[in-house]
Amino acid sequence: MPSNGLSTITQREISTLHAYRVGAAALHIGRISIKNFRCIGSLEVDLSPTSVLIGENNAGKSAILDAIKLALGRRWGRSGQTGFSEYDFPFSHDPAGPRPEIQIRLWFSERSAQEWPQPLVDDLSDIIRSDPAANTHSICMQVTCRYQDVTKSVDPVWQFLNEQNEPYAGAGARSQNLSRFFDYVPCFSMAAMRDANVEFSGRSRFWGPLLRSVEIAPEKTAQLEKAFSELNSELLAADPKLTAIKSTLKAISAVVANGAAGDVDVRAVSANLWEILSKAELVVQGKANDPWLPIGRHGHGVQSLASIFLFRAFVENALSTSLQEESEPILTLEEPEAHLHPQACRSLWEAVSALPGQKIITTHSPYFVQNVPFKDIILVRRSEEGAGAVTIPRFCAAAVPENADLHAALAKAPAILRWDKPSRSVQCMGAIPEERYRDLLRCYLGADRNQHHASLRQLQAASFEIIEDAELSKLEGWAKRIRGEIFFASKWLLCEGQSEFSILAAIADRLGTPADAHGIALIDYQNNGSPGAFAALARSFKYPWAMICDGDGGGNDHISQLRNHHFSDEDIAQRVTQLPTGLALEAALLGGGLRQFLLAAVHDIDKSVKDEDADILDFIGTDRKEVVAARTSGHIRRGAKPEDIPDLFKKPFQSLGVIK
Repeated sequence: MPSNGLSTITQREISTLHAYRVGAAALHIGRISIKNFRCIGSLEVDLSPTSVLIGENNAGKSAILDAIKLALGRRWGRSGQTGFSEYDFPFSHDPAGPRPEIQIRLWFSERSAQEWPQPLVDDLSDIIRSDPAANTHSICMQVTCRYQDVTKSVDPVWQFLNEQNEPYAGAGARSQNLSRFFDYVPCFSMAAMRDANVEFSGRSRFWGPLLRSVEIAPEKTAQLEKAFSELNSELLAADPKLTAIKSTLKAISAVVANGAAGDVDVRAVSANLWEILSKAELVVQGKANDPWLPIGRHGHGVQSLASIFLFRAFVENALSTSLQEESEPILTLEEPEAHLHPQACRSLWEAVSALPGQKIITTHSPYFVQNVPFKDIILVRRSEEGAGAVTIPRFCAAAVPENADLHAALAKAPAILRWDKPSRSVQCMGAIPEERYRDLLRCYLGADRNQHHASLRQLQAASFEIIEDAELSKLEGWAKRIRGEIFFASKWLLCEGQSEFSILAAIADRLGTPADAHGIALIDYQNNGSPGAFAALARSFKYPWAMICDGDGGGNDHISQLRNHHFSDEDIAQRVTQLPTGLALEAALLGGGLRQFLLAAVHDIDKSVKDEDADILDFIGTDRKEVVAARTSGHIRRGAKPEDIPDLFKKPFQSLGVIK
């Protein structure tokens, strides 16, 4: 999240959680803060009802899920089973030095007055924090864990925090009302490796309870068990050998009963209803004429998908009867797309987002991500400081004094600016125009103007990272066409069209920086949207980005789009490479060391074309632009040397920091 000038976490949580929690009246996690847990040094991220974590392997996605599972897990109440281990603590630079304390905080908050049902508020009143100004409630749970060097053991503590983010003082329910709280936030997890033979066994965490939740009236049970007994008798009578076997085995009763009267029976079908139910299995038919096979006999994709829907059945049937009416589950789900083909991955989002409760999901699939709303995406990155998380900011804020001039200034832009009483700050929901920014500055002209003007400068800079819903909607449409794969890159290179895409990919190879190997997403924005919108998206998600465009009117218009998205001339000069005035890609290639490769591509198609620039450009025109570019890129890959590549085409890669 961008710096917003607010001084304490309390101020942020009061306002941020109102904006982030969408739609549900149950206890959902609005924000999680993690310190000193595995690869995470310090991380704070806001969560949606359905949040999707993406990032490279070993970036910290699983650590975030595990922090939630440990905080909301119930193993802490079992003797010797806290859930934490010594491997959860980061090692210091000195192996013999002390390990820092783990801290996990979860915030739950109403977004509007009386959003939580009154029975929930009454039940958890000992740990609920109230905000009289906004008339809303919140809960903050903190889990800390210390490593005891002497005993080589871990010492976790679960607490609830008051309005000052201090543990509630005193004894009794207000201090440790954990049991009732967990009734409202049942947490479940599904790992990436989902084995249907385990998930659909009678002892599984979902299938078993689901079967045990089946309730059949006593009279119907007696009727069914009588029918099972009759069926068993028919089976035994179907072959005389079964009767003979039964007669032979009947001798057991004489020994076991020590001469007392007894009997022996052979049961092919159990007469006990629960025994039959406990052995129930899921069978799936592929196509109309395929055989019905147990789920464990199907491929991993079908097994994985069946396990996800099993969770839904569990929540809707078995779990609902044991929960408080106001409760909803929290599910952490790793790689729901595992083993599924691309079309299934694309359609999976609707099924997963429809699962009951709050979902926190990790994925490596661009096909799955392409349908995820951008505001639900959490980008997890690893740096020298540890794992960090980035989301598209919904709003930003600055803590400044309230006065009459400020309210007058805010009234001029009510759609994007407002005063937030709980946090005593100006909140911003969109880019602040220069005129409105000047209005805000004029509200503080006293001796402390420098301090307040600095906060407002931060506010305006942060406001430019907020992308309007209408533009996000367009970007999401474009992302569907590029399969969402750009979010799995670490750098973005924007270019005009498919021709530039082909040439730049070949140049990257010959510079020793292949795009895929260096995490560079090449985005041809003319076919997929606006350069300004993509650059704004890169800014919001903190992607390093660069852009190359033609030296004609179209290129000038694309640069103007960047300015319309509040990129400064300094930003543009640093990140944008514009070809010389009047030149498009093909003309620029003719003027440098790559000329020979463009000529070879043209002569591949028509050897009669003369080597004069005018003849070559006339031959390419617009009809052959992409096919010539594709052939040129092939020649570049086969024969170009780094010294053949003009500095003009090296600049975007220098801007991204992949070459010097």
